[in-house]
Amino acid sequence: MRPIVVTAMVVAATSLLAATSPASADEAVPTADQVSAAKLARQPTGLKGFKSVVRTSTDGAVHKNRLRVLGGAPRKVRLQYSSDGYTWVTVKKKRTDVNGRVRVKMVLAPDRNRWRVRVPATTDHRRITSPVKTFAVQVPAAETESATRPFPAVTATQIQASKAYARMYILNTYGWGDDQWFALEQLWTRESGWNHLAVNPSSGATGIPQSLPGDKMATAGADWKTNPQTQIRWGASYIKGRYGDPLGAWDHFTRKNWY
Repeated sequence: MRPIVVTAMVVAATSLLAATSPASADEAVPTADQVSAAKLARQPTGLKGFKSVVRTSTDGAVHKNRLRVLGGAPRKVRLQYSSDGYTWVTVKKKRTDVNGRVRVKMVLAPDRNRWRVRVPATTDHRRITSPVKTFAVQVPAAETESATRPFPAVTATQIQASKAYARMYILNTYGWGDDQWFALEQLWTRESGWNHLAVNPSSGATGIPQSLPGDKMATAGADWKTNPQTQIRWGASYIKGRYGDPLGAWDHFTRKNWY
């Protein structure tokens, strides 16, 4: 019986040695640099602290943000502005600290009403672009009309009256309920701040729905320049014909920054 036991022990030892023996020369062993690069590629990459929001603010107002870049810190960031969502201008370049944190500030103007943060790509980390933060820029209410003013401001009461009319109009005319209203309210806040006197200084887009050119709204009424209800009727008809409903228009806007 003893020779059988010895044979079994030798077989087991041989198996154990085979399992724990080093890799053969033919097997690829990753280098330290390859392991490090693989770890970097698996690190989370993103941008925290710059949310896509719609706000009404005044010309010249300064808004500040604290950001954190996840992955590959320190990284360079570019603060960019646009007036139309197509052409982006880098107004400032900054560098994060070792933890990826950085502070940025935006000085608002009618031709700088859309802002985003762009993080260029590196060898190990992909490029990041933040959501677009859009401001409906208005001059202070206390200011008087002047030649330098981009367009006259409207009161909060006028804006609320326009919104109330639009909500009832789209419900009674097209049967669009609360979900559609939410999309429309966001869309036209991004476009004009619901200011029926708004005129884009770059493109000439006009009114609450930012019709381009503005005189297209004449099909809804001769008072299209001054009557928000006329603009709303035209804008709803345009959305119906081109996108089907406000949700369709809003979806297109969030992807393209225009509708």
